[in-house]
Amino acid sequence: MNTKVRTAFLLGIALVLGALTVVLWLPPEVFDSIWQLVGEIWTALEDHPVILYLCMVILPAFFVPQSPFLVLAGIVYAESMGEIPGAAVAASAVALNILWSYFLTVGPLHALADKVLSRFGYSVPKIAPENYLKFSFLVRVTPVLPLCVQNYTLGMLKVPLHLYLLASWTTQVPLAFAIALTAGAILEGNLVVVLLAVAVLLAFVFGLKWLRKRLGKEPGMENLEEQLGAEDSAESSILK
Repeated sequence: MNTKVRTAFLLGIALVLGALTVVLWLPPEVFDSIWQLVGEIWTALEDHPVILYLCMVILPAFFVPQSPFLVLAGIVYAESMGEIPGAAVAASAVALNILWSYFLTVGPLHALADKVLSRFGYSVPKIAPENYLKFSFLVRVTPVLPLCVQNYTLGMLKVPLHLYLLASWTTQVPLAFAIALTAGAILEGNLVVVLLAVAVLLAFVFGLKWLRKRLGKEPGMENLEEQLGAEDSAESSILK
């Protein structure tokens, strides 16, 4: 088991045990209040799909996970628009997040993005301009990198916008669509769409895995995690 997988596994166990400890030791009234607050936030996002959309566009640029929003959006938008249009709307929020994160990183928050990456142990490797597209695709299909780290890395490298969007929108947006479609189809109880969505999701995941393996063999593309400092980041996060 490599360092990254081992560290992620240990971190997952620590988080689960920590959550169980908190749940068991919290007074019932406090736990009920927290659960009620979560339910109210969930209901508020369900009742205000525009706010949910804005959260998906804005918050993942600041280390907030995108996946929970995608699942909720797939459910919320499927109710009002149908599974496929709802999933398309959810995926468009991911596309906008990727787009505005680029301008944010190459523009006003360039120095801050550099500090954030350094704080979490990531670094921007030196890549020859002729390898920008291959590197962009490789970053996008590397699962150990959070979405915002992917955005920051490519923005800090100042990959040209058209290459950035080509690698980003052809990988992350279809994946977001498949996740949202699966959630919406499950809610609606449409077995055919559920099976289709799961099949598309699995095919896409395996396709990205194949692409990552192939790109990882390209000259200068080997050991991406080490180049970005991702393994050191994982180790430091588990020790702090």
